[in-house]
Amino acid sequence: MSAQSYDLAFTYGFMKAQEKLSRAQRNSLADAMEKVQDGNPSVHVHSLQGVPFVSFGINRDAYRVICQRDGNTLLMCHVGAHDSAYDWAKRHKVAQVGSIVRIVRTELVEARAEADEPEETGDWREYLPDGPLKPISDRVFQGFGVGAHAAAVLREVPHEDALADLLEHFPSARGQALLELALSPSDLDAIETRYLQALEKAERGEALPEPTFAEAVADDINVGSIWRPENKDAYRRALEGDFAAWRVFLHPSQHRVVHIRTKGALKVTGGPGTGKTVVALHRGKVLAERHLLSAGDGGTDEKILLTTFNATLARQLEESLKQLVGKSSPLLARIEVKSLTAVAQQVLHAAGKPAELVTDTKECWEVARANDAIDRKARFYETEREDVLARADAWTRAAYFKAPRKGRGKRLDRKDRAAVWTVLDAYDAELTRRGGGDLLALCRDATRALESGATRSPYRAVICDEVQDMGATELRLLAALGSDLAALQAAAAPGADPKLRQDAIRPDGLTLCGDGHQRIYRVPVTLRECGIRVGGGSSRKLLLNYRTTEAIRRAAVAVVEGLDLDDLDEGTGNPLSGYRSLRPGVAPETREFASAAEEAEWVAEQAQDTARGQLLVLARTKKYLEALAEALAERGVEARTLRAKDSPSPSDPLLLATLHRAKGLEAPRVVIAGRHLVPLRYRGGGDERDRALWERKERSLLYVGMTRARDWCGIGEARA
Repeated sequence: MSAQSYDLAFTYGFMKAQEKLSRAQRNSLADAMEKVQDGNPSVHVHSLQGVPFVSFGINRDAYRVICQRDGNTLLMCHVGAHDSAYDWAKRHKVAQVGSIVRIVRTELVEARAEADEPEETGDWREYLPDGPLKPISDRVFQGFGVGAHAAAVLREVPHEDALADLLEHFPSARGQALLELALSPSDLDAIETRYLQALEKAERGEALPEPTFAEAVADDINVGSIWRPENKDAYRRALEGDFAAWRVFLHPSQHRVVHIRTKGALKVTGGPGTGKTVVALHRGKVLAERHLLSAGDGGTDEKILLTTFNATLARQLEESLKQLVGKSSPLLARIEVKSLTAVAQQVLHAAGKPAELVTDTKECWEVARANDAIDRKARFYETEREDVLARADAWTRAAYFKAPRKGRGKRLDRKDRAAVWTVLDAYDAELTRRGGGDLLALCRDATRALESGATRSPYRAVICDEVQDMGATELRLLAALGSDLAALQAAAAPGADPKLRQDAIRPDGLTLCGDGHQRIYRVPVTLRECGIRVGGGSSRKLLLNYRTTEAIRRAAVAVVEGLDLDDLDEGTGNPLSGYRSLRPGVAPETREFASAAEEAEWVAEQAQDTARGQLLVLARTKKYLEALAEALAERGVEARTLRAKDSPSPSDPLLLATLHRAKGLEAPRVVIAGRHLVPLRYRGGGDERDRALWERKERSLLYVGMTRARDWCGIGEARA
């Protein structure tokens, strides 16, 4: 006698629950899943009394899987020990709103985390996130047939699950449209179009078929919360532990960005924790799949480039990419992960040009400043080169004399410009003498090599993460790498219309992901002045912070409040408007200490509380960090200090790093040690704009550091 066979689908919650099982239990779960799929009678799927779920067992330890069933479709919702699994089934239900399927709590909750998460202390109610429909105006609500009074009620619904529970009772088309609006507010036009089309069908008397549960589970609208593995191997790998939730679950807003088709460049912005890096990885996979499909049997050696501003982050991207596509996937051969420095060197090598990265630029400036006739320090010349020459692409004497110096402080007359140019030209000559250039020079020369046809871009499309830390020369190189060769050469011809450069970028040729408030290295420039045009459907903003609690998010945003609005281009409005976290949490714990030794004692106490998860300690300077590491060692606390090329491990209970090294890191708990050192004192030597940029970067550093925390953030400040 055989049992019924099933098509399986998995919710995000189920995959998170199975991560808590032992490896042996996950292996048993995979075996049971395979038997259920094959209709093996040794695993019996049966109804549960009093709740709308079905269940089956996985081993002799009485672990149970809770599912929703419709015909031969089985949606895996939860897994756990017998009693706790049944208790979960009593507290949850599946809500279907049109074609959208959500798992929701059946009891009234105040946006709290699940009961099995660590209990929080403090008044978390003060930091409840705004509801998903809070920012929606009455005018938009009216477009979906919702009056002002109902709109006021909907704005107060605290989170997406509660909203799904409520909208389940709305007319199907309206409920789905409102829930889509909550999930992806930036897609308003498309949502309105689909809703109006449904109304038009209804007005013509056409029946609007209600999707069955099985049809809804299979609808692509649920890809952010339901995973349907393509084969048995895929779900066995996932259930046996080769799994990270971000690999297969994308929030609908992220999914649409990943799959969007553009005529040229795509800009993706969002605050920390919104998944910009995840989007970059998935977009690389999707574009590689598209490229393979379009290439057919003809074959091509063009690849997809996934890049960022330094080698450490590039290594992290490469490891994440392997997790995403699988280490044996043929897609890995189609996606290249490199820092932009390495890419520039590769282009220059192919063109037969000098490509050595000169790292000791201090000596180069000393040689160049031997020509200094106006008594300016090195910092002035460094920023003049980046903020004027690089920004205006003014790398000749004549071009520099015409280049604008807006915001650079004291005006330079023609005589002074000539003196400054002598030093800047001498610096470039010294770089050339040493066989290459610094990053600005390498990117500039690589762009020229592509524009001249000395070599061509080896990439079909380019995806850049952390683009806010790319300067003008780097952005121009990114654009050239993602451009059509003939169009790029035409745009680079003398006297060519600057708009030609913007139009040279291939369809889907350039994706830029970043957050202007996290810029800690480079001078702010706009994409447009670097020959990159985005707008309309080619500019997307991610709003949901999945990492940090609402309380920590608010405290971090307050650090950068008042800075110039920065959406990486010429956009208007606050780029952080609508940015919110999904969990409440408690405000950062701020402590003042009489001495650094007293602060070290506090950090040691936090480190010994290992039950609360890994602790990441960040400080502004290497000197302060080294002293803290020594003080912790004296107290018997071992810590691993992350250097530039080190990779963190989840098994490290205590990690130390500088705030600059914090990019790409996250931990359940974060301590900002030595808060009194942020902002670090400006060293002088530049002009008014240099000082303002320094202070802006210092505030951005603290913003970056605080948003590495998932659950708890501590801030220590020593008076002596």
